[in-house]
Amino acid sequence: MKIAFYISALTISLLTAGCSQSPQPSPTQPLATGSAISGTVWQHSLHSTATENSGSDIPEDARVDVYESIIIIHLSDGSRQVVPMDYVTNLKLK
Repeated sequence: MKIAFYISALTISLLTAGCSQSPQPSPTQPLATGSAISGTVWQHSLHSTATENSGSDIPEDARVDVYESIIIIHLSDGSRQVVPMDYVTNLKLK
């Protein structure tokens, strides 16, 4: 009876060993960081149905942190602009 129990326990542990999730990057660490070469922040989401959409350039050499769903633009006056990813196009960092 003990042997059957140990075989069952071993089988279950082997089957569930592959079910663990792989480690994910910490949400507090950016996926990329760099100085802006170019990029545009739009007034409306790129998925918006707005008929007009104006954009402004990301200042060259502004530090930019890229996260999964947002970017943070560090401006020269010390302030930061937090922008959802679907409001940004042509972002290039160095």
